[in-house]
Amino acid sequence: MRRAAVVLLGWGAWLAVLTAAQLAFAPVRPRSVGLHPIEYELLGGAAAACLLTGLGLWRLDLRRAAVERPRALPDQSLAAATLAAGLALALLGAGFGLWLILVGAGVTALGAGGLLREARARRRTRRLGGAP
Repeated sequence: MRRAAVVLLGWGAWLAVLTAAQLAFAPVRPRSVGLHPIEYELLGGAAAACLLTGLGLWRLDLRRAAVERPRALPDQSLAAATLAAGLALALLGAGFGLWLILVGAGVTALGAGGLLREARARRRTRRLGGAP
């Protein structure tokens, strides 16, 4: 199963939530600092475009739902994102103190452990005959 549509559907839903939040607070502001209708239209239009494109991709993915053998997906690594977030936290700790450096080091260790686990799983998948 391919997951190309998930990103667009998620982003479109988030933009729709932001549009709804803007609409909810519009009557509270005085006329001089209120939002103009173009701001609602642009954000709502971007949300609709993302949702429609995501739905179209989802339909295409459903049509292509052929049986595939197991394969490693190195481009979808939560561990790599965790490692990067941990390094960013550790670097931010230079300005905010030792406590944040230690939190960043812990998150970095979790990400490194996840990358190690993914590498071992990738090797095991190759040994069992899956695509790299």
